[in-house]
Amino acid sequence: MDERYYRLIEDYSKKTIGTEDLTDLLTWVESSQENQQIFRETLKAFEAADHSLNKPVNQQKSWLAIQQHIESNTEQPPLIKKIKYHRYLKIAAAILVITVLPILYLTRSHPKKTATIAYHEIYNPRGQKRLVTLPDGSNIYLNGDSKIRYALNFNTGKRIVYLSGEAFFDVQHRSKQPFIVHTGKVSTTVLGTSFNINAYPSSGNIAITVQTGKVGVVFKDKRKAAPVQFLLPNQQLSINSSNGQANKHQVNAVDYDSWREYKIFFHDKPLIEIAEVIAREYDLDIEIKKEALKGVKLTAKFDKCSVKQIMDVIAKLSDSKYTIYENKLIIY
Repeated sequence: MDERYYRLIEDYSKKTIGTEDLTDLLTWVESSQENQQIFRETLKAFEAADHSLNKPVNQQKSWLAIQQHIESNTEQPPLIKKIKYHRYLKIAAAILVITVLPILYLTRSHPKKTATIAYHEIYNPRGQKRLVTLPDGSNIYLNGDSKIRYALNFNTGKRIVYLSGEAFFDVQHRSKQPFIVHTGKVSTTVLGTSFNINAYPSSGNIAITVQTGKVGVVFKDKRKAAPVQFLLPNQQLSINSSNGQANKHQVNAVDYDSWREYKIFFHDKPLIEIAEVIAREYDLDIEIKKEALKGVKLTAKFDKCSVKQIMDVIAKLSDSKYTIYENKLIIY
């Protein structure tokens, strides 16, 4: 195995790994079951050793922790045990090297010259849907008031897209070119699959829903990098875009990308969020007069209905009234 991945796992265990390195590590882990096993075992060894540059490292304790971890797997076949022992020796050796490296060398800043990257940006206004085909053949369906950005040299190296708003992705499979979607502090990495991301800044929440394939999702800010969360078909991960708190649950994935067919679906959502959906769908400005109405939660599904048909139902469910004047919907 490439020694570089030992370093990346070490950085991951200390929560100091960068976004690009984290993407590389995630892609490597997902490439085989053997790599997944190596990742789990190596991560445990690093955590057991508890080495950190923020406090003195007890070399004897580090060696002891690794040896105890190795001995805890005594039921393994002799050949496997021998290979694992050699692996942990490498980790332990790396720990000892860290204890004698000068701190200034480890923390010195090395300015890097960064090349200017030209981007292609596409914005889709309220009340419209748009299909965008990327240079690699992947399709992105943009919902209203949504924007994507990707490099003009997108088809070389990693395939990276930046999203604000909502989009459904149908990604072409390329085993050596991961497809990465950045939405604020959340990164979603795939090789080839289809999934929906809802990441409107006003909601304070990011929802990733998988229709086919498998994706890995990471929340990362300056303070921490949360563990990778893997999603399978009909699974959804909802993430608080501020603190990274996540909730994974089973859903019917097709409901969450039905907006592509001009359908509206919401499950146990407050009226204030439903109003935002209607505003984007029908290009309306919306005002809710009564504060108490904003938190009323509703569940409903509409198939290519007019805004009047939708509001008649919502008014009945929420015990409210509404009026539409010019381009404004008022709920009271």
